[in-house]
Amino acid sequence: MALSYRQVQQFVGRTILLFMARYAHLLPRRALPPLATVIGALVMTISRRHRRIVMGNLRTTFGGEKSELELRVIARRFYRYFALGLLEFLRMPATSEQEIIATNVLQGKHYIDEALERGHGVVLISAHYGNWETMAYRLALAGYRPLNVIARNQRDQEVTELINSLRRHGGLRVIPRDGAIRECVRRLENNEVVGIAIDQNAGEKGVFVDFFGKLASTAAGAAVLARRTQAAIIPILCVRRPDGTQVGEIGPPVEPQRTDDVESDVIANTAIFTKIVEEAVRRHPDHWFWMHQRWKARPPWERDETAKD
Repeated sequence: MALSYRQVQQFVGRTILLFMARYAHLLPRRALPPLATVIGALVMTISRRHRRIVMGNLRTTFGGEKSELELRVIARRFYRYFALGLLEFLRMPATSEQEIIATNVLQGKHYIDEALERGHGVVLISAHYGNWETMAYRLALAGYRPLNVIARNQRDQEVTELINSLRRHGGLRVIPRDGAIRECVRRLENNEVVGIAIDQNAGEKGVFVDFFGKLASTAAGAAVLARRTQAAIIPILCVRRPDGTQVGEIGPPVEPQRTDDVESDVIANTAIFTKIVEEAVRRHPDHWFWMHQRWKARPPWERDETAKD
């Protein structure tokens, strides 16, 4: 049976990723930025499908505010930053703790420390923004071990095992998405830190909240934990500096809505948390992971209207 273009693309991407993982430890840090520029440009040129997704997302988000040229500039920077983040992640086993500390700065760490002193744990809400993987390693080195993170499996099992092994090397405990809430409640009751990226399409299981003026299915895990526990909800987003270092911008705790209506609270708090991500993307649009189909799932009432038409 002949393979489709998408299947060939996935096979090639998987092969390149595993090859890079095998030899990334040989790369000196100074070689990463120029190599990322080349890899980013190649991926943008070769992968037509992902380029359409990236540009479509950018037009959905900024089409009324920015020109097509400005959107393409953002796209090129995104591809470069994405490639750089991937190289940094794959190279982590060969990266010393001293280098991670020197190149990843924590700003606002006292918010986490003050919350942990109260003894109810911390939920860090974040996004696929900057290099979230190395910043998680930096948090673990700051003493938040084990740093618990919820992660979904990749389509390819070998790729999933590679990513999770790199995360475990960085001091993370990976919690599978299925059944994650119960495990996270246990970890928070033990006064631990749980990290959740809240910025990807959650399909039919998500709640629909506004993201750049369009409803987007969003994982409600952080909002559910805000209802079930007394954990502090603290945002952290990673911003790259021109010198190549990165700042983990840790914000003050977000006060969640708590009423007698659980469902309403979950939706309202998910919207509040999502707005934090939106504001970060507006500040640094080239930092966010535009290759994901964020608005793919549609709410039932939209599907019902489409069916009537």
